Amino acid sequence: MNFGVISNKSKDPDRKLLDFICEKIINKNGHVTFAIEMDKHDDLNGVPLSDTDLLISMGGDGTFLNIARQTAEINIPIMGVNTGSLGFLSAIDIKEIDSAMDMILKKEYSIDERMMVRAEIIRKDKKTEFFHALNDIVIARGLLSRIVNLKVFIDGAYVDNFPGDGVIVSTPTGSTGYSLSAGGPVVDHGLDLMVITPICPHIMHAKSFISGPDSKIQIDVIGKGDFSCILTADGQLGHELSGGDTINVTKSELSVKVIKFTGTALFNTLRNKIYYRSGE
Repeated sequence: MNFGVISNKSKDPDRKLLDFICEKIINKNGHVTFAIEMDKHDDLNGVPLSDTDLLISMGGDGTFLNIARQTAEINIPIMGVNTGSLGFLSAIDIKEIDSAMDMILKKEYSIDERMMVRAEIIRKDKKTEFFHALNDIVIARGLLSRIVNLKVFIDGAYVDNFPGDGVIVSTPTGSTGYSLSAGGPVVDHGLDLMVITPICPHIMHAKSFISGPDSKIQIDVIGKGDFSCILTADGQLGHELSGGDTINVTKSELSVKVIKFTGTALFNTLRNKIYYRSGE
């Protein structure tokens, strides 16, 4: 079995963890196709991904999201190994690598197919940019503390105006990220749907909305003059928006395969990594 190992350089500056995992793979008769370090925004151009059966992402959620977006078209399964503080998307912590490698080589695991979303920006009736995201698309105010006004439609039907800090459109995977912090629901990661959650809305009745996987979510940026508003994909890719811009969000044609082991159910992870954090 061929493994590609990608390590977050900032969390493993001396390559000790990277070398440690590679040694484990080789000792268990696996083959390391490549072993690289990468910064948050490094790309994987030139890496022999097509010869790889499984990717190991070493770092936190940001590392996992970056790798997932870049490899979604190839659709290689990814196993997250948490070397950070939270690692909600990771299947295991670094101390569990021995048992995890045994299960991988014995094929004692399952694969979750995670949906992604696609956002395209329309400016003056022309498509200018598009982004894919595993976690979420966020339209939010910029550096200045000014309210942005966003008008939301689902399948052409007007939902509401949301003056405030912005709006999040998340996948089920992203429902336990920024959307959760903004008051959105926890969604089973295996479902196909989208969650629309306003951020700090300046109205009394704002709640999250859930739409189906075939829905088209339209968000209009309302306003003129000098104000700051940006779109981000997974908190890593960004584009500045202007008044009059429209953002269309739909289910992406891409998806991400995530390695899952017995005992790593969503609600176990919630208890261990989120509910108990207040006691840290």
